[in-house]
Amino acid sequence: WFRGLEVRYRKVLRWALDHRKATVAVGLGVFLLSLAMLKFVGTEFMPAADQGEVMGTVKLPVGTRVEETDKVMAKIEKILQEDVPEREMMFARCGVSETGMESMMGQRSDTYIIRFGASLVPKNRRHRSDREIALALSERIRKIPGVVSVDFSGQDEMQAMMTGGLKPVTVEIYGYDIARTDSFAAEVKELMEGISGLTDVTISREKGRPEIWVEVDRRKAAALGLNMATIASTLRTKFYGQTATKYREAGEEYDIFVRLRDSDRITLDDIGDAFVTSPLGRQVRIRNIARIEERRGPVVIERKDQARVVYVGANYYGRSLGEVVADLKDGLVKMGIPDGIDVKIGGSAKEQAESFKWLGIALVAGILLVYMVMAAQFESFVDPFVILFSIPFAVTGVIWALLITGKTLNIISFVGMIMLVGIVVNNAIVLVDYINIMRARGFGLREAILVTGPRRLRPVLMTAFTTIFALLPLALRTGEGSELWSPLAVSVIGGLLVSTLVTLVFVPVMYSIFEARVKRHF
Repeated sequence: WFRGLEVRYRKVLRWALDHRKATVAVGLGVFLLSLAMLKFVGTEFMPAADQGEVMGTVKLPVGTRVEETDKVMAKIEKILQEDVPEREMMFARCGVSETGMESMMGQRSDTYIIRFGASLVPKNRRHRSDREIALALSERIRKIPGVVSVDFSGQDEMQAMMTGGLKPVTVEIYGYDIARTDSFAAEVKELMEGISGLTDVTISREKGRPEIWVEVDRRKAAALGLNMATIASTLRTKFYGQTATKYREAGEEYDIFVRLRDSDRITLDDIGDAFVTSPLGRQVRIRNIARIEERRGPVVIERKDQARVVYVGANYYGRSLGEVVADLKDGLVKMGIPDGIDVKIGGSAKEQAESFKWLGIALVAGILLVYMVMAAQFESFVDPFVILFSIPFAVTGVIWALLITGKTLNIISFVGMIMLVGIVVNNAIVLVDYINIMRARGFGLREAILVTGPRRLRPVLMTAFTTIFALLPLALRTGEGSELWSPLAVSVIGGLLVSTLVTLVFVPVMYSIFEARVKRHF
């Protein structure tokens, strides 16, 4: 059967040599068509992989006591037990963490924040992915009274550290005026909630924590001989408390902590009725020298590059990162950016743009290095240039492979494309080198090509298909966590398959063109 394949290949090669313009036109058309199809290939930073776990964060109103938060946490634990039969183990915690792990991951812990999660059985023992389980849990948890937000992060720990704990799709809003940036952040949140594929949209700057403000009239206080330090110290001692002395018994020491009785520190009037003693011994009520009112202040004021910033973040599901970011950018342009506010796209979208830029540079550098090595070996500038014509068709194969399999163009599949630069030229090298050998033996240009093609067909196909079959298990995602590396295998298989088949015809044709019209000038 292989002899028959060689005969048919010789006929195709002879036709291509007789119709070189048509062959070049078809090859160029295929390449340009693949570039046009590139816009239908989704893009993202890292391929979505089933981590075998679900991790979530629930926030209650700012300032909620930990006792109330604990009650909500108990309801979440019950939901996990009822709705996640695929779990192996689960956890839930609230309050302030002592380990500091949340800070390392760009997260915060507080009395109103609940963090929970569950590790899942292996993929082959469950019918739902981790994201599908997370979406189902989110719907139930949002119905719990008092829940302000539910967030199931789609990132793993490594990716979270790479993005500083930001969500994959994040809008960074810069501005000094807190009220204006809060208002604009609410508009951006509404925009993102309307974009298909975005989930768990949250604003990093939470509604203010309840605070009691005591604004002292400095002139009145100074006239009575009082200063800010004295007033602040007195209020802290009476309403928070202070260690006055120590009690010692049987070699043990105990702090004596003094403050007003609980019944005397409940309302704002209790603060106003408190006395502060002047250096002259005169007692002055706080209400006579200060204005007391209840306000809400920001829980935290975030800064980046010394500028105030608020983040509006979201996870994505069902669409690629590139698609949702494109819709987001269009929406921001239509919305308009107010004066005094700057907006940037951050999170995984930012990391993707930077990574693609440097990977693109690496791709070009790889092509140049391959050309330099071949030029030194062939002792010619033209033959290596002809061999490089196999690379565009590797890109064609990558694009169609990603489209057919539904994979995205990410840093993993991009690495596969860079690998192809050094792989696909091997087959072209085999052809060009053997053609040169045949010509050195006295064969004419056309005859050397027609002899070389069938003779080198077997080693070319063996080299390509051994590589392809070796990568098939990885491409088919047969192992745990294989989703991460599957795009690399798909890229290499698609690029190598198309490039090999096209190279067998296109490279000999380009060789004949350059040999006849160009090489004689070098």
